[in-house]
Amino acid sequence: MKDAVEYLNKLDKFGVKPGLERIEVLLDYLDNPQNEINVIQVGGSNGKGSTSVMISSILAAAGYKVGTYNSPEIVSFYERMRINGEYMEPEALERLTKEVKPYIKKIEEQGLGHPTFFEVVTAIAFKYFAQEEVDVAVMEVGLGGRLDATNLADNIAAAVTNISREHTEYLGDTIAEIAAEKGGIVNQGGKLVTGVKNEAALDKLREISTKKEVEMIDVNQEIEVERLDKDLRGQSFKAKGKQDYGKLQLDLLGRYQQQNLKVALGVIEALPTSFEVTTEDIQQGLKDLTWPGRLELLGENPLVILDGAHNPAGAKELGRVIKEDLDYEELILVLGILADKDIEQMLDILTPLADKIILTKNTNKRASDPYEVAKVLEDRGKDVEVVPKVAQAAQQAIEIAAPADLISISGSLYTIAEARKFLVKNIIN
Repeated sequence: MKDAVEYLNKLDKFGVKPGLERIEVLLDYLDNPQNEINVIQVGGSNGKGSTSVMISSILAAAGYKVGTYNSPEIVSFYERMRINGEYMEPEALERLTKEVKPYIKKIEEQGLGHPTFFEVVTAIAFKYFAQEEVDVAVMEVGLGGRLDATNLADNIAAAVTNISREHTEYLGDTIAEIAAEKGGIVNQGGKLVTGVKNEAALDKLREISTKKEVEMIDVNQEIEVERLDKDLRGQSFKAKGKQDYGKLQLDLLGRYQQQNLKVALGVIEALPTSFEVTTEDIQQGLKDLTWPGRLELLGENPLVILDGAHNPAGAKELGRVIKEDLDYEELILVLGILADKDIEQMLDILTPLADKIILTKNTNKRASDPYEVAKVLEDRGKDVEVVPKVAQAAQQAIEIAAPADLISISGSLYTIAEARKFLVKNIIN
């Protein structure tokens, strides 16, 4: 059943091509499945994955059949499309890929260009969720929002978690321009939930909301979340919005989840009244939640954490956790960053914390050259080691670590996916 996955992964060679014309035609060939389901879209620069799975887990605990679409995968390709936490069956992916393939050729023959990997997989996700008759599909936005393949659905709620400078070649150079792209998921007459704090970005989102007659819910004003305690297994919060949610247990690390939780609760409060969710549903849904690769603890002697921090904002939050929440003797930092990210700023944030630095390269074609990154650090007087393959870099970190040390593997979700696969299979029991 690997044929579909292999075929789809080969589509990655068509790169990123912003625009809705190809996905619009493809979905039309598939009888527009996105129009048959309720959709919640979650966009933003960081935290959109965590926020989307919080929303999904809460709604599943409330008794709804919930589809969730995230990318990239950490454990298996099939985790990109889940229903109530269960991965898509390989047979379903095989069947839907066969259905989609003839239309891809037709679109190319029409002169629209070859649909991209993300466009094809998004179309399959919509079709899958429609065929499975989910009550709601929570769709994580890929890149931006306005021209993202997920944006062909009329959502019942849209969320923008936060906004920072990223993908400037596609989204614009300023925070306001990027906010305009990410705010493009807002529907006429719908609702926008946001945790954005930057004033220029907020002003742009307010402008979009006013133009589209959308109620904008600023969770930083409407919802209070306070962290009560934390340990290596998770953390607890008390939260209050339209009601008092009491104590919420979350088996995820990182203070930044506090902000993601605010946005998730804001989306639950913004849903149409036809969705009934109790405080107990929220408590249970968060308690049930697992989310690989987001400050995931894989080992304790030494401590091994994986985090998908892929831009300066994510690196800052990871650094905060390393400094404030974890006890260790030495930090071994394993980094594999994509070339289209602000690498120097990420290095500024993370490398001063490290006692040893290992640079590596994931297999994504956008990956940076670790030897070039090493030169940047060496020019700053840093001692670094380059281990080109992620699995070997992870193994090297394990071999040199003392039991009381901390190994942090980050820089990209692609990096931690490769590291996790190796560590779980070969090192971590």
